[in-house]
Amino acid sequence: MTTDYVPCHWHPDRRAGVVCQRCDLPICPTCMHQASVGFHCPNCVKQGKQKVMTGRAAFGAAFQPTLTYVLIGINVALWLITIAAGENRTLFDFGAFGPFIAEDGEWYRIVTSAFLHAGLVHLGFNMFALWNIGPVVERSLGRAGFGLVYAAALFGGSAGTLLVAPTKLTVGASGAIFGLLGTLVILYRRAGIDVWRSGLGITLLLNFVITITLPNISVGGHAGGFVGGLAAGWLLVDGPRLFKSRQGGLIAAGALIPLFALLALAAAGTWSNPIFGG
Repeated sequence: MTTDYVPCHWHPDRRAGVVCQRCDLPICPTCMHQASVGFHCPNCVKQGKQKVMTGRAAFGAAFQPTLTYVLIGINVALWLITIAAGENRTLFDFGAFGPFIAEDGEWYRIVTSAFLHAGLVHLGFNMFALWNIGPVVERSLGRAGFGLVYAAALFGGSAGTLLVAPTKLTVGASGAIFGLLGTLVILYRRAGIDVWRSGLGITLLLNFVITITLPNISVGGHAGGFVGGLAAGWLLVDGPRLFKSRQGGLIAAGALIPLFALLALAAAGTWSNPIFGG
């Protein structure tokens, strides 16, 4: 398989990793300057129109991934509430379950299910993953971009769950977290980083093997979340070049959210005759 080779505008012998967020010229890692939003080329930096961060800030260290921490806090708080209110009852009332969504109109389950966890171990694994992956994606895409990716992956995970197993009660944030992994693939590709040499490819492979081989894991939720994050990440990273504006990428990525939500609701209606079995 071949890929397009895009040379750096300043170093034609080097492959470009990203495009300048101001002028859209392709730039290699040597020419990349982290600014308040995205990467800028040497010319735009010289113009002095944007604040340029150096040192630890150039790697996102100065940016606090607040939304990641908020999401972790929400998940932990809801788990504590779940324990206090009765775990089995809460999961039954708010987990993803096709019949109740389709027949009783409980559409909110496609959202609430992604913030509930069946036990401390389940919560711990997912929050540990979110703590490690979330800041990388949020620092790369900003809070708005990160929020769009997480939401698209969340609804994509719900859609995948209900397409594959609409009659199985499903909870957990792992669909959204798999979406963040999908977005990391896009970010690494754009930066010219080999996912296998970086270790991301092995991480993905192991997670998908675990998803398929271990019991009580939502194959559809993980796959749907990954697709949602992959699609949203691609639109956010390549969108500014495709749509000639950063806003175009944000709008396109945002459009995935209602699309996946509608797909999830439609899939819930197949509970008596699942599309992929269940």
